[in-house]
Amino acid sequence: MERINSQTLTEKVKVCRLLATDILLIHTKRSLWGWLIRLGTHCYWNHALMVCSNGDVEQDYRNMLVVDARTDGTIVMSRVSEYLSRRDKYDVAVKRLEADWFHSENRTSTEELRSLICSIALNEVDSTLGRRLMKSLKQLVRQFTVIYRFIRRKIRGACTPPSLPWSIRPAQVKAFTCGGFVQWCYYKAVSKMLEERDGDHSLLDDVVFNPRVEQEPTPFELLTTTPADLANCDKLSWKYVIKNGVMKEVSGGEDAGFVTMPA
Repeated sequence: MERINSQTLTEKVKVCRLLATDILLIHTKRSLWGWLIRLGTHCYWNHALMVCSNGDVEQDYRNMLVVDARTDGTIVMSRVSEYLSRRDKYDVAVKRLEADWFHSENRTSTEELRSLICSIALNEVDSTLGRRLMKSLKQLVRQFTVIYRFIRRKIRGACTPPSLPWSIRPAQVKAFTCGGFVQWCYYKAVSKMLEERDGDHSLLDDVVFNPRVEQEPTPFELLTTTPADLANCDKLSWKYVIKNGVMKEVSGGEDAGFVTMPA
């Protein structure tokens, strides 16, 4: 591993070439909500983002954008630099779907699918921000709802999920997880692609990242996917972990787990 300053990190991230639809897992330091989520899910990662713009490949990561489903219930565009340049506040991991059909030899087809996944995410981005007090209240409601679900699942086991229509949008649901938003975008986009092209619907299995889904997923199951589910999902490949300003290329969950172990 190599300890790197902000300028060197810029060059390193250029080399790793983040791609649209890459999933970023975030460990938020000194955050009560982050700690509660990690406690409830037994995972090092408490937040998830999705890259939706690569920026200019000749420039650095400051031009890369992510769709960020935040704890106050808003879905916004953020710069990757907000997370990568704050080694004192965030650790970051990169995971990527590398199924053969997702990286087809037809580059145009692959780019179209990536674009479709991103467009579904961007359609949910908030154009306006509410008042600070209302955002804080919504954040409390959402976080307690998510934490309650974790506790209920551990104590009582799985409960019958509510019946949500497939026409529902994440922003219309009272509380969904950031990981659920990422999962939703992948599943909806691939479903739409397969319907338009009359493709093999068994491919949908490759974009179900929630291990609690045993049959055809429901909207509720998709939207309650956690960052821990994304971290533990073998369908997504580990690429990089940046911890305390140290960047390491990783090849699997055990490797990533070793990097994130306390020093």
